[in-house]
Amino acid sequence: MLTPMLSRAGVDDSFYFAAMNPDGKGPANDDDDLEPAEEQDLLVVLKLSNRLMGVATERMEIEAFADQLEAAILEAGVGEYDGDELGGGECILFFCGPDIDRLLDVLRPLLKHSPLCRGAHLVRMVVDANGQPRQQRMPI
Repeated sequence: MLTPMLSRAGVDDSFYFAAMNPDGKGPANDDDDLEPAEEQDLLVVLKLSNRLMGVATERMEIEAFADQLEAAILEAGVGEYDGDELGGGECILFFCGPDIDRLLDVLRPLLKHSPLCRGAHLVRMVVDANGQPRQQRMPI
């Protein structure tokens, strides 16, 4: 189910870390199977049709698409889907896995062929040399 987030006036880079643990590894409510040290996070940021939460049909299409993405990564054994957040004209799909490149190998072809991904981008969560989490924006 799509989870609304608080609406925001503009894109705030700190938002992408709102669901992260202070160490930058995994969601704060981490109930998944991977150990935090083994987990790498990937966000798929979809543009919605309006500046709020999109429209009902769009949200249903995104939910079905997220189910397809989740099935693909589970079948490939490369990671898991951690949920989503809606608001501010975006829907963010959260994924994690032990090897972000293998996760991308499975997700990218599906993302490239979906009309829902027009104007979308990826955000790879990385830890810098000082151990601080930061985002790396990437095209789909």
